[in-house]
Amino acid sequence: MSPTVQRSYLSRAIEQADLGTCVRAFLGLCALYVIGSAVYTIYFHPLARYPGPKRAVVSNIFYSKAIVGGDSAKIVKSLHDKYGDVVRWGPNELSFACAEAWRDIYDRRKDGKVLVKDPLFYRTDDTVRAKQIVSISDPEEHAQMRKMMSHAFSSRALLEQEELIQHYADDLMGAIRERGAQGPINLVEFFNWTTFDVLGELAFGEPFGSLKNRKTDPWIAIILDSIKFNAWDVAIWKLPILPRLQYWLTPAKVREGGIKHAYESKDKILKRAAKKTDRKDFVSYILAKRDELHITDWEMAAHSNALIVAGSETSATVLSGLHYYLLNNQYAYQKLKEEVRGRFNSVEEVDAKSIERLPYLTACIEETFRIYPPIPIAMPRVTPKGGCEIAGKYVPEGTTVGVHMWSVTHNPRHFADPDAFRPERWTDPDCTDNLDASKPFLVGPRMCMGINMAWIEVRIILAKITLLYDLELYDKNLDWNRDQCCYTLWQKPDLFVKVTPRISF
Repeated sequence: MSPTVQRSYLSRAIEQADLGTCVRAFLGLCALYVIGSAVYTIYFHPLARYPGPKRAVVSNIFYSKAIVGGDSAKIVKSLHDKYGDVVRWGPNELSFACAEAWRDIYDRRKDGKVLVKDPLFYRTDDTVRAKQIVSISDPEEHAQMRKMMSHAFSSRALLEQEELIQHYADDLMGAIRERGAQGPINLVEFFNWTTFDVLGELAFGEPFGSLKNRKTDPWIAIILDSIKFNAWDVAIWKLPILPRLQYWLTPAKVREGGIKHAYESKDKILKRAAKKTDRKDFVSYILAKRDELHITDWEMAAHSNALIVAGSETSATVLSGLHYYLLNNQYAYQKLKEEVRGRFNSVEEVDAKSIERLPYLTACIEETFRIYPPIPIAMPRVTPKGGCEIAGKYVPEGTTVGVHMWSVTHNPRHFADPDAFRPERWTDPDCTDNLDASKPFLVGPRMCMGINMAWIEVRIILAKITLLYDLELYDKNLDWNRDQCCYTLWQKPDLFVKVTPRISF
């Protein structure tokens, strides 16, 4: 072999050796970085003193997997059962399951500090995720939007909305009678029809037509699928690098449903905006301030979407859960029937004022909000500069915090036998439960604006169904908690019931 060839072989061997050494060194440095980062996060991070599983503390993978897996409500509850009222379940995230944290996180604080919405959870852009009344983080901008929408929830507006609710509640009674005569009906479906038709009129100027057609409008299915899209969105943006791959990581059906919903919402809201009408609905108040607040077409659609999901899906969830628990507690169901049927002789007598005077009916709804909150997760906030105290504990600045709804309302420190449906908690003056631990509409300046409307809707529908029909659970093996998932909101199982109209009606 010539000297030249020998030198060539030697040169290549050295180059290969250098390349292998560099690769091994790089991988070693990566391993050291991961290990060092994990050690810091577990033992030296400002949140290190808070308990939580190490696999959740070192990476947001645990958080993201729980969100898209549909088990986050149960998973966080199990962590609170193990670690106590405050749990660290992400590198920079604390979950609270104590009543004391409600006002410290969500209400106006004595120290004047404000905990703003977590931008990774309430993510916005200029198109399909345009900012709206729920997602706006800036307190001043939110106050402007809330002032704009407050007229839609005034006492005068609620009187007009009650007429609308009564109309669709009566349509629901007719649908139940008609379909119930043919066999068991799925109450989840019927409640979705009703609440989405009500909010369709208020948010888009026209109903979805589900009650009239006795079937779920395809767009309602798209809206419900878009909830899962939001869960994937949050999960992906919690992790590094993955947001760049979001299009490919999100399941096609979930992704396409969310985008289709956004575009159809935009088309529908522009159609409503073009109408000349004196009717006062949610859109009319937004249109009145559109130019002044520079509200874009996408923001118009986003506001309407938020109102529809917040006002229809959650009310349908409460009504569904309420009937599941009632039909599994015959003592409570019988007591409710006695109260309603002892007060009213016809459905025409049922109105918002009269049903306020039914304490047991109100207690049944309160207990449903507690045992089955329609939004079971925490609404995340970020601690301000300099940190703040929450439930007597200092939390450093920039930490994501929230009261986990499912955990706090199932905390045995607040409620005796928390998994039992007991409306009497809310009527017994000697009850020692901490009823203030249940805050399904939140507290403070971001409290749900539709609280009074939701109460009117649920009360009217519950009273009319109880007055007109006897219901019986069809599937005796149905377990409401076991058979559903949570993607920020509940994905409910079917709730089939047998319907027996009362002879006197």
